[in-house]
Amino acid sequence: MKRALLAALQVADRVDQANRQLAFVVRWGLLANAVLIAGNAVSRKLFGVASSSMYDVQPHFFAAAVLLMAAYTLKRDEHVRIDVFSGLLGSRGMAWLDLAGLLLVLLPLCAAAVWVTWPQAVASFMTGETRASRESLSEFPAWIMKGMLPLGFFSLATQGAAEAVRCVAFLAGVAPRPLGIEHPDRRGLA
Repeated sequence: MKRALLAALQVADRVDQANRQLAFVVRWGLLANAVLIAGNAVSRKLFGVASSSMYDVQPHFFAAAVLLMAAYTLKRDEHVRIDVFSGLLGSRGMAWLDLAGLLLVLLPLCAAAVWVTWPQAVASFMTGETRASRESLSEFPAWIMKGMLPLGFFSLATQGAAEAVRCVAFLAGVAPRPLGIEHPDRRGLA
């Protein structure tokens, strides 16, 4: 069992690395998006020329960034928690609580989201759907944004599985306490 958990922890570390790299790309994408928006605003003010397409797709870029950063946020234990019981539980109790949340809520939700959104993203890609064929003036390919949904939920699911492995390894005494398995007062919160 110990050998299997150690191998699973190595896979979890690779998942961490992949989601860290994805977050790095998304951060640069956010910077590029901000520069484009600012350039569009300056162009509109100085020259009276602006791209309405930029206004159409900007909220979608932001939504994609949120989805694609969710896994990294979970990895860093910076996600929103509603820990009613955390003050009552020790490290092992928190590990069990986190494991239950990951296995009973996060992973099934991500699996359902990927299952529902993947066919729509593929259909959009196959038909060459653009935003103009929907509610927008932009010819921006809709499959890019639709593809962000299953990708974001898949990366969140892989990170959730990695965190679940860490919880199991901690509970089995094979690995140290995962990042999130502490009392809330670790950050000065009482």
